Amino acid sequence: MNKIKISDSDKRLLIIFFAIVLLACSYFFVFNKGMNKASELEAQNAEDRAKVQQMQQMEASLPQVKEKIENMKQTQADIIAKYPSDMTTEKANESLQDYEDHSSDFHITDITFAMRMPLVGAADTTAAGSSTDAADSSTETADGTTDSAADDTSATTDTTADTQSTEDGTDDATTDASVVAGYYASIGIRYEASYSGLKEMIAYVNEFKDRTTITQFSATFDDATGKLTGEMTLNMYYITNTGKDYVPPVFDFMPKGVSNIFGNTIGTTQGDSVENNSY
Repeated sequence: MNKIKISDSDKRLLIIFFAIVLLACSYFFVFNKGMNKASELEAQNAEDRAKVQQMQQMEASLPQVKEKIENMKQTQADIIAKYPSDMTTEKANESLQDYEDHSSDFHITDITFAMRMPLVGAADTTAAGSSTDAADSSTETADGTTDSAADDTSATTDTTADTQSTEDGTDDATTDASVVAGYYASIGIRYEASYSGLKEMIAYVNEFKDRTTITQFSATFDDATGKLTGEMTLNMYYITNTGKDYVPPVFDFMPKGVSNIFGNTIGTTQGDSVENNSY
């Protein structure tokens, strides 16, 4: 068998060829993988450096963030302060009495109550902000609106709301004691007032300490008396589970008892005779 003879030049060429193959394999299977890994690490390092920079900026702005949080808490507390923790018929009566007392000639002749009406979308809020914003956008009744209503002697806005009286605090759905929830009481009234007395009452409602809005009202001029008569619907808002205690109203000089249950209702308080109110 003949042996293949390889010259020295061929041996050198083979050595060079295998060296090139070895270098190529090293590049593609070792060096290139290492470069890809290095690129990935560099990209990860860049991302980490961006996160570190962001955290440093957040840390630097921490005092401002804390200050904003405190301002938001104060704003929340100010909003909550505008709303009572509950609304009962006696609380509503107290407010109506205030409206009469702060108007020169405004008298309520009839009242209907629809209590504990839930605000839409305010049942599951855990902070007062969400449930207060809806009611905080109160309806501002301008003097111009009342002017046009009173000057037009025959203009009557059909805004009578049919509301039925319900028991205080009764609700078919049970409310979690830890959930902040917004409600309102819809109070329908009939009234008799002078033009100036009606404007004074509306202005007082718009600035009332407990958030209240006038959603509907009508006014008709009475030629016989020279006064306005009409109907009005007021929404009295309140927020439960805010930590505020409900303080029942105290009515001074209210009649207590009668001497004859079949006669006129006359009561005495502190020695003075007081006629029974219409509500």
